[in-house]
Amino acid sequence: MISRRSLIASAAGMTGALAFGARAADKPAPMVVYDDELKNGWQNWSWATVELSVPAGQVKPIKVEGGAWSALALHHDPFSTAGYTKLTFFINGGLDGGQSLAVKLKTGDKMIDSNAIMAPLKPKMWQPAEINLKDIGGVNTTIDTVLFQGQADAYKPYYITKIQFE
Repeated sequence: MISRRSLIASAAGMTGALAFGARAADKPAPMVVYDDELKNGWQNWSWATVELSVPAGQVKPIKVEGGAWSALALHHDPFSTAGYTKLTFFINGGLDGGQSLAVKLKTGDKMIDSNAIMAPLKPKMWQPAEINLKDIGGVNTTIDTVLFQGQADAYKPYYITKIQFE
């Protein structure tokens, strides 16, 4: 026979499990932008020299090179960033490194104001990167483009892969 105390404890445990499940369900699955190729309807709208799926060992990153203010621009149909808190990716400065990039978001023809400039990239080294969406004006808004924009000088090739919103 089940005691009343056991029944109450069991019900409390189920309520906690249901509440945890509801919180986990509120968070969307990662939105993969690029992982060896463009994913989930993302397209290349760049105004830099871009080569997709470049063989580089175990990965096929995007190779980007450009003039002043050129950008890797990845476009998608408008979507809400609700539930996402960060943009993550892996980046490599190529043979020379030193590239300085601004990470920006865009909606329609409007650039979202942001001052998120990454530290100069290290040469010949893959680095994980995480950009908080608060830092680039991307919290609970609708966007359609993510940009990695060079600054006032031309830049040598860098590589980027595993780009996603989390």
